[in-house]
Amino acid sequence: MFLRGIKVLDLGSYVAGPAAATVMSDFGADVIKIEPLDGDPYRRLLGRAVEVYPNFFWDQDSRNKRSLAIDFTTDDGYALIGKLVRQSDVVVTNYRPELLARHRLTYDDLAALRSDVIYGQVNSYGLEGPDRDRTGFDATAWWARSGLMDHVRRPLGAHAISAPGMGDHATCMSLFGGIMAALYRREKTSEGAHVYTSLLANGAWSHSMLIQGGLVGFDLSDQATPDDLKATPLATMYETSDDRTLLLCILNPVKEWAGFIRALGSPAWASEPRFADPEQRVANAADLHGLLADLFRNDTANHWRERLDAQAITYSIASNISDVINDEQLYANDILTPMSEGPQLYAHIVNSPIWIKGVEKTQPVAAPDVGQHTDAVLSELGLSGAEIDALVRAGTVGRSA
Repeated sequence: MFLRGIKVLDLGSYVAGPAAATVMSDFGADVIKIEPLDGDPYRRLLGRAVEVYPNFFWDQDSRNKRSLAIDFTTDDGYALIGKLVRQSDVVVTNYRPELLARHRLTYDDLAALRSDVIYGQVNSYGLEGPDRDRTGFDATAWWARSGLMDHVRRPLGAHAISAPGMGDHATCMSLFGGIMAALYRREKTSEGAHVYTSLLANGAWSHSMLIQGGLVGFDLSDQATPDDLKATPLATMYETSDDRTLLLCILNPVKEWAGFIRALGSPAWASEPRFADPEQRVANAADLHGLLADLFRNDTANHWRERLDAQAITYSIASNISDVINDEQLYANDILTPMSEGPQLYAHIVNSPIWIKGVEKTQPVAAPDVGQHTDAVLSELGLSGAEIDALVRAGTVGRSA
């Protein structure tokens, strides 16, 4: 585990910042999760669902970490944060810039305590401009503000809410990459760094092909119609007889056309003038789309899987959650990775999406209770049991029951 020995202070809440620390923990970093005395509000995001299910949101992004419950708004609490910073290689935060300044937790504040600290920061809309302190989540900043929400829908169809954490987990990988680059530079120069990104920047990066088109005048969004789905019949969606959605993605029809019509069981199309070459298929796109829609609707998703796979055609069936958690490919590639033995009620968890050949990753350990490691972390700072007890009584720190 190549990050063993690296100490990370997770000084954030919810997902986009803390998940970058989770990725580091997967490679062996020692991550201390700083929480308020009543816990990170992310613990409560599932609401009453936790009365029935494990707190799977929290478990996913807080595995492997040690929890220190602390009120850093007090003088004693802030002093303890200072001691932790001096021992930390990396500090990760996603608090708003205004809050960080108010609580003396900016990069300049912490670099004064440890000059070579790597400070990884993410916020909603960037560190400059009128919205730098605006509150936001990935649904608002990454999904809606970037234009993804408007584009990723059927033409003229209703907008959709993004999946929970969809933009957060993409964004955390940018922050992780920046932190790793800064650690590499520190090895060369002994310098610390202020690494930062935003949900908006990552949403724009995800949507960059069409944003770039807009910058040169290619913006057809106001001309969208339901017929747009028929304009590229070899790269669009079709419904099967069992109400599954098949996404066809033939981007090299010169190579794949012959195999595709074999898969369809339509050899006569090889000599059909309307589909004789790519140009004719474009000119007769509506006809081709209609024929394909009828064909796909006449049989099941499994039938089309077998036929399309036999010809190595590029496609996918839209997976639901049940499909995903039973997908052999995810287990074979350690995407769903085994948990360590512990109190959790499930055997696997979603792995972070980077592997290095020959480098071991941590087998995930259950996420901590609020303040579960308060005593251990403060003992490592040199505090005695009596001193820790006094801080607990004063309400400066908390420990799990």
